[in-house]
Amino acid sequence: VILTSLPGTGFINTSEKFRNLIGIRELYQENYKLNGITLYEGFLLGGKTHYNTFKDRIPYFRLKSGTKTYVTGRVRHQKKRGIKNEELPPVIWRNQVENGFVFVVNYDFFNDHTGLGMLSAMFSETQEYYIYPVVNAQNIVFQNFPYLSNENSKKISKQYYHTSKSFLETVVWPDIVSILNATGDKFSGMIAPKLEYSNTTQKVHSSAVSYYFKQSEKISGELGISGDQMDSYFYYDEKLEYDSEIMKELTPDYTFTVFSPGNMPEAIYADYIGNKEKDTILSNINTLVTKKELREDPILSFYNNEIVAMTNTIDGFSHTDAEDLYLRSIETALGYSSATLDFTRVLYPSDKNDDWTKLSKNLSRYLETYWKEFRKGFEQVTISQTDDRVRNFFALNYNSYRREHTINLSITNFHDSASFLLNLNHERIVSVTGATFIEMERGRYLIVASDKNVSIEVTDDAIED
Repeated sequence: VILTSLPGTGFINTSEKFRNLIGIRELYQENYKLNGITLYEGFLLGGKTHYNTFKDRIPYFRLKSGTKTYVTGRVRHQKKRGIKNEELPPVIWRNQVENGFVFVVNYDFFNDHTGLGMLSAMFSETQEYYIYPVVNAQNIVFQNFPYLSNENSKKISKQYYHTSKSFLETVVWPDIVSILNATGDKFSGMIAPKLEYSNTTQKVHSSAVSYYFKQSEKISGELGISGDQMDSYFYYDEKLEYDSEIMKELTPDYTFTVFSPGNMPEAIYADYIGNKEKDTILSNINTLVTKKELREDPILSFYNNEIVAMTNTIDGFSHTDAEDLYLRSIETALGYSSATLDFTRVLYPSDKNDDWTKLSKNLSRYLETYWKEFRKGFEQVTISQTDDRVRNFFALNYNSYRREHTINLSITNFHDSASFLLNLNHERIVSVTGATFIEMERGRYLIVASDKNVSIEVTDDAIED
């Protein structure tokens, strides 16, 4: 049983049966303000961490012995107040009832997709082994970069002593290449031919087209098309018409297969995307990359029978506690992350936080720290490569069974490879046939199958601390 939220404290106080069910000894404080939360190792991927900005109020319970806690609240002056670790405010815990488990969530983690990885983690805690498929893809979307015009150059020149075009080619692009070389991430650039379609004096520079296509090819990157523009709603159709004509003229042999709408409403692009009869830049799109802000959308889905839709999971220029928890949860559930970098911030800076020097340092620091743990197993790929893996992920069926020390995995609709996460409780892998494996962290393994039948030998020796 999984309780993703709790009833009121009045009911909990008056129902002994319910308290026994979820493992509560007593209600210590009805409305307690947290000083942050602690996520313990072995629940979500990424290890133990402290989050200082989760300071909401929750009921403060004291749990019965025999419960297991995965997330606790932090308490100000804990040592001074004599509060033991096992008495910290429980946020997520498990209670065993006879041969079953009850998982309890004492926070609003399930208001968005953050709860997905928590469900996977809970399922893994109920069995001696738990194996499930993942996408195994990490990508970065450079939204509105490359940029092919020279708009807003007056402001850019004042801040960087370059025109917009020169600044991006001589300063920004070398920085991007340096960062990607250091982290091993792949380049997926969503071209913005222009951003101000009401401005008819600024045109797309053919030299910029040639430059970025050659540079992208050098680093095995890929180029898609952005849907963003800076003018009013009425310029979206004009943008599509302009982009279709100019890119057909300048890149007649290139077919755009990736589209990142950005701020373009679906009501605009829905009639064009994948529609070969209209013959636009969106006619041959296979992959749609949407904003994380669209919370009602699934993380991964089919937009229609032909087009895969995937959402960004994090802002590459930002990394808050809530974003980090979201990242860990989606990685745990799907083995997937997609960081987006919106370059309208760079081209149209509104304050000092939009300075490229600061943004590039943030990007480098975030990629080299917060993504580091996931690079132990999950692969860094382009959007199109992610698309291939998502299609395989949706298509495959599998079943697993265990005989003594051997876990057998059988895969149908198998295409070249398939990736799985295997969680072992108090065991470790000895050998694998039909696949390769990587231990991402203690008891957590990425299995990459090269055959439709996989055999995993494990030992029942306890994993040493």
